[in-house]
Amino acid sequence: MSRAVDAQEPGEGLRRLYAPERPQGLGVPTSYQALYDLPTSPECLFQEEARRKTRTWGENLTFYTGVGFLSGATAGALVGVRRAAAEAERGESAKLRLHRVLNHSGTLGRSYGNRLGVMAMVFAGTESFVRYQRDGANDWVNTVAAGTGAGAIYHTASGPRAMIAAAVLGGVLSGAAVAARPVLQRFAPEIVARWDNL
Repeated sequence: MSRAVDAQEPGEGLRRLYAPERPQGLGVPTSYQALYDLPTSPECLFQEEARRKTRTWGENLTFYTGVGFLSGATAGALVGVRRAAAEAERGESAKLRLHRVLNHSGTLGRSYGNRLGVMAMVFAGTESFVRYQRDGANDWVNTVAAGTGAGAIYHTASGPRAMIAAAVLGGVLSGAAVAARPVLQRFAPEIVARWDNL
């Protein structure tokens, strides 16, 4: 039970006010910081989840697609703002310039976001498939194979030459991401730890 303080307000009768700074009984913590001193490690409901080292295929699909769409939408919006600034003419009103910026950034943001989201979705599906075929192995081979496969699948309709070029580009980019991870882990371990916990 917490301590209550009697206080007399002008024009009011006697009333009881809660005083959280002076708790007593039942082992109530003496500071608010103790209430919010929570663990930073991920909490799992089942033991199977705690033993799992990677995301499931559904979590992978959702995560990569969301990150891809948001990254593409942001990049497209920035390109749209730059393009709108380049097309601006002397003597235009601020309202017309604002509409041009909104139109360009909305159109390009949506287009880039959709493209990158679809590429990320294909990458996540390919990576889960490769991991399944390798009996759950989770190493750099999965990432490079997924990048190569995603590039090839995404450009399948463009013909064999474009498909091969996109597969090579996807493999090189995913290999660069794998090679950059140790460097990032050395100089920014907090970012890598948060990325792993997502």
